[in-house]
Parts: sequence; structure tokens; C-alpha cells
Amino acid sequence: MTTCRTCHQDYDETDEEAVKRHTEPVDCEQSCRCRSKPRCYICHGSFCVCNSH
Repeated sequence: MTTCRTCHQDYDETDEEAVKRHTEPVDCEQSCRCRSKPRCYICHGSFCVCNSH
């Protein structure tokens, strides 16, 4: 198990989807707080359109 530096949850480093969720940056094409953060980052910006997070 590895602890994510972004969301501080443990994830299985052998699970490819979990690794992507916690390490691959998101390019949301918006200037909100979740830009360039992994998908596990929860953006609470009131103008954020990245609801898929």
C-alpha cells in the first residue's frame, strides 16, 4: 500500500486504475484548483466545471 500525497488515502500500487487516479495529473482546461492535480483531488471551487472528479 502507498499513501497518496494529495488525498492522504492508501492505495494499492499494483492496481493500475488506482495508480492513475492518484498520480496522473488532470488537464481540465480551466483555471481552477484541480488543474494539474490527480483525479483524487477534490476541487471545491465554486466555478469549477470538473464535476467528474
